Amino acid sequence: MNTTIILDDFKDALSKNLTVVLCGLFILYVNGALMRVYFTVPSFTQEARYVLYIFLVFNDMMMVALTVVLHVLTYKPRFISVPVCYILVSTSDTAYRNTPLILAGMALERYVAVCLPLHHGRVCTAGRARHFNAAVWWVSSIPSLAHLFLSLSERPPSFYTSDIMCYSRNIFSSPRQQVIGAAGSGICMAFVWVTLVYTYARVLCAARAASSNKGQIQKAQNTILLHAAQLLLCMLSYVVPVFENYVLMMFPLLRNRLPFGNFLVTNLLPRILSPLIYGIRDQAFRTHIKRALLCQGSTRSTVIFSKRT
Repeated sequence: MNTTIILDDFKDALSKNLTVVLCGLFILYVNGALMRVYFTVPSFTQEARYVLYIFLVFNDMMMVALTVVLHVLTYKPRFISVPVCYILVSTSDTAYRNTPLILAGMALERYVAVCLPLHHGRVCTAGRARHFNAAVWWVSSIPSLAHLFLSLSERPPSFYTSDIMCYSRNIFSSPRQQVIGAAGSGICMAFVWVTLVYTYARVLCAARAASSNKGQIQKAQNTILLHAAQLLLCMLSYVVPVFENYVLMMFPLLRNRLPFGNFLVTNLLPRILSPLIYGIRDQAFRTHIKRALLCQGSTRSTVIFSKRT
């Protein structure tokens, strides 16, 4: 999740780090307000879609915190120890892989709500949503564990007592680790795209066949499209490096600016847009967001769930 290695003067380094830290604090503040709404309104904790949603918010908060730390560490005068760097990079990578899987779970929940409404209350429970979140963490951590075992078998013991520049490529540098990383990301993205296309197609068929409640079905379609847009934002991190290399070949003077701009767009911007959009679209959630952002106490302990899907 780091930017490319580029030597900046003090002024550029200060401005970039200040921008990243301030953006990170703003995102953590907004997402923290969303977390506060969830935990201060007991009704939200009993609804599966809110359990999935708040897991997405928490995952984004963790990603932002780790991304900011890793970015600042790239400007640290001294290197840091390999074990510390491994924990930071692996946790960040795991959280990054969580996002598309959470989106798939949210799309499936909307599919059940629209296409199998009689089974929704039994299938999509808060407890099962929490189990799904735990399973997502386990699945997303598999590539990181594979990287660790490969490193232990390929690296000399002295490597783990040394200090390095904390970049992902300095930890996961062997060809086999690169293959594992690419394969894990490819399988994850393919699974999520199939899930989104399938759920959208089924909801679309339900909309055409329905004689009533078309508004709710239309909202479900829009929600799944939002998940697809979020997934596209996630995939930018795979496309941008290729685009960046071509642009820098033609415009080398952008070498100190373009990578940093891409870093903001691919690592920080998606972490604030999607959770906030989902929260604002939900009528029940929206009524509490303003008070949470202003750090005011909630005036209601319960809430009637909105019709948003």
